[in-house]
Amino acid sequence: MIKNNNLLVLMPDGIGVRNYLHTNLLKIDKFEISILNKFKSDSLNNLNRNDSIKFLKLKPYRESIASKFYRETIHLSRLRYNSNINNNKTILINFKVKGSSFSKMLFYKFVILYSRKKYKYQQIQELEKKYEKHIRKSDVYKYYYEYFKANRPSKLFCTHQRAVIAAPIFAAAKDANIKTATAIYSWDNLPKARLALRADDYIVWSPYMKKELKTYYPEIKDEQIEVLGTPQFQFHYDNTLFWSRSKLAAYYNLDSDKKWLCFSGDDKTTSPFDPDYLQDIAHVISNSNLINDWQILLRPVPVEGFQKYQHVIDQFPDLIKKAGAAWSLSSEWTDAYPEKEDLAILSNICEHSEAVINVGSTMALDFGMHHKPAIYINYEADSSSHWSIKRIYKFQHFRTMNGLEPVIWLYEKEELFEILTNLKKYHQKTKADMQQWCERIIPEKFRVESSKLINQFLYK
Repeated sequence: MIKNNNLLVLMPDGIGVRNYLHTNLLKIDKFEISILNKFKSDSLNNLNRNDSIKFLKLKPYRESIASKFYRETIHLSRLRYNSNINNNKTILINFKVKGSSFSKMLFYKFVILYSRKKYKYQQIQELEKKYEKHIRKSDVYKYYYEYFKANRPSKLFCTHQRAVIAAPIFAAAKDANIKTATAIYSWDNLPKARLALRADDYIVWSPYMKKELKTYYPEIKDEQIEVLGTPQFQFHYDNTLFWSRSKLAAYYNLDSDKKWLCFSGDDKTTSPFDPDYLQDIAHVISNSNLINDWQILLRPVPVEGFQKYQHVIDQFPDLIKKAGAAWSLSSEWTDAYPEKEDLAILSNICEHSEAVINVGSTMALDFGMHHKPAIYINYEADSSSHWSIKRIYKFQHFRTMNGLEPVIWLYEKEELFEILTNLKKYHQKTKADMQQWCERIIPEKFRVESSKLINQFLYK
């Protein structure tokens, strides 16, 4: 029997590990913590280092065809709605047809056709009522409804709002009169209609994100939204994680006498030409006197690794140094998570590198919090490709930059020589706006104190 001073946490995947297990969150005396999860046994052995936390295996959720149909139709209808109110067609890119079999293609054809009739907000809400009705027929809903009636946790909290399995579990909690809350995981989630569940309370990063939530989900009341930040950046302000420059150099076999430029990779869908951009940067440096002063720290997106870059690394072994993330990886992405050491690694890469360069990555914010410049690549790698970098910077979350110039734009690869040669001058032009941009996305108070504030909210 779970006591009434127990917080039940739904952690559908490894996304929540960094923010909630590697911080001071979920560490309150006189409270028991139980975590619903899908981690494999090896991962649990690694994570379960706190006797006060219980790990409970999530029941598998097999979504019915009807539930999936309504969910996908709602998603597409909301994307159309969000695209229209923002006059931004790139929002529609977030709808993906999953699978290529005849049955899958036919399924999504019906979704697309049906969603065209559901363009008014009231119609979307009617679809959501039908979806809520269908998820209550699932075995997962029935199981957790009985679980909540029997065990009565004080609150159910989901570490991010996107997981499909969260919908029937939160519906069961609502019907069992259990208080619920969720956190919005990323700065780009809300325009993408990534709200899989409905909760009593929503934790957002900033007043800006609160306004977004009210725009895209006007049925959510003002008093349901808590501006408490996110633990995602808190480690940048933890002095206990600081490494000396020489320690980081030894860790990655870097030349401590040279300046370091961090190239942070994106996933292959977001930026398929990352290896080409890395090669361009390496050519500019190696074919000039910059080669005497610079090294490139390559930090790929953790779940993809170095494979797609290896042919470039082989060409420039002394210039490009692997600076991989310390992650526990798995064949299933839901079981991948960062080791605690990675918090120190990332923070010190930001602290000791001169700048970061990438295609629209959140790493610009990480570097901004260390008062370091960010360079956004903004030229086409392959003009014949259907993928265009111009589309990337039209994504809705980049409208957070409106009125600001927080990053250095690289419009031609040849411009990199001038930028790196005169980096301080370029940084001088962007650093004030970078701090304003960071403040807009997540105010400094919430970067530093988010764990404390979220703890106070969860346990009140």
